[in-house]
Amino acid sequence: MLALAFDARVMREDRGFFCLPEVDIAIPFTRGMAALIQAKIAPPTVHQAMAFGRRFGGADALAGGIVDAVASESDLVARAVAYAAELAGKDRATLGAIKKTMYAPVLAALAEPAPDIPLPTASK
Repeated sequence: MLALAFDARVMREDRGFFCLPEVDIAIPFTRGMAALIQAKIAPPTVHQAMAFGRRFGGADALAGGIVDAVASESDLVARAVAYAAELAGKDRATLGAIKKTMYAPVLAALAEPAPDIPLPTASK
């Protein structure tokens, strides 16, 4: 969830995965969590990630729009810094206002208190 809150995501191409395991660990998404996921990931990928808890390696995460780039371990930090540098020269107030407008429904959903959703109990 934290990764989705960032402006850009860079992932190792050869190791690791992105996964939303809530369906497998019986934790429903809050409305705010679902709104963030749906705002940052393309619909077909969202369905696979949320409903199936699919694990996406680097190449699949890139193809599914979860990450903006993949890189080797040795190039990972440089690639991430390059993305950050693209925003460094932008006016922070203007960028903030643009993002508040772009993500207004997500911000509203995240501001809502989480409902009391009874979680299933483990059966024996």
